[in-house]
Amino acid sequence: MYLSRGLLLIFVVDSADHNRLPEAKKYLHQLIETNPILPLVVFANKQDLEAAYHITDIHEALALSEVENDRKMFLFGTQVTENGSEIPSVMQDAKDLIAQLAADMQRPSPGPLYNS
Repeated sequence: MYLSRGLLLIFVVDSADHNRLPEAKKYLHQLIETNPILPLVVFANKQDLEAAYHITDIHEALALSEVENDRKMFLFGTQVTENGSEIPSVMQDAKDLIAQLAADMQRPSPGPLYNS
C-alpha cells in the first residue's frame, strides 16, 4: 500500500539467520512485484558474525538475479561497530547512494519527445 508512493525500497536481512532467509525472499519478492521501477537497496546485516552468510550467498538466497533488469538494485554487507559510535564507510556509501536514488526518483521524468 505504501510502495506506490515510495521513492525506493530498503530491505534489511539478517545474514546469520539462515532459517528465515526463505521467508525473507518470499516477502521481498512480494514487495518488489507491486512496483517494478522502485529502486531496491538490500542490507545484508550482521556480516561480522561467524555464522553470517557471505554477500554472494545472500544474493543467491534472496534470488536477486530474478529481479527485473530495469530495476536499480544494490546489495550491501553491513555490521554495527563494536561501540556503535562510528559509521562504517560502507554505511556512508549506502547513505550517499540512498540520497541520490531518492533525489533521482523525485525528479520528473521527461515526457515523450515530439516535433510539432
